[in-house]
Amino acid sequence: MPSHTPTIKHLPTGSGRSFALMGSVLTLKHEPADNGDALMAFEHHCPPGFGVPPHSERNHEAFYMLEGTLEVAVDSENYRLKAGDFLSIPPGIVHSLHNPGPGPMRVLTIVAPGSGHERFFGSVGEAIDDPANPLQTTAPPDFERVSLIAHQCGIDFLPPEGENHA
Repeated sequence: MPSHTPTIKHLPTGSGRSFALMGSVLTLKHEPADNGDALMAFEHHCPPGFGVPPHSERNHEAFYMLEGTLEVAVDSENYRLKAGDFLSIPPGIVHSLHNPGPGPMRVLTIVAPGSGHERFFGSVGEAIDDPANPLQTTAPPDFERVSLIAHQCGIDFLPPEGENHA
């Protein structure tokens, strides 16, 4: 493993590399390059009705709610997180995320290690300069392309319901 010199990192409110992805905005706060790939922390802004479809990951993932409501389906359990709530999910567990509304949702997400998510966001997401004014897209993502890239980054999406991928 490459050596890493610890550094202090401070980001003012609203700063960090940002990506628009699947209707959400992801702003990276602590990147793998900052810490020898120990983790990645990012702020996830998600409008009502949006989320992340069922998937599993090869990394640990934890959520600390900042604002709004986040519904997380994990196996047969459903969690409804509000500001101040925390949830962690070990590797390999299928889960999905959904903002039921009525307003936007913000959550601090930590993944360890973080390089897979960083590659996924950079490959599939669109880099944006102003996270407060993300690009609006109406076209659904190409599931096959997203799924292939995600798999290469340690994330495995389940096929959309009704599709048989034998």
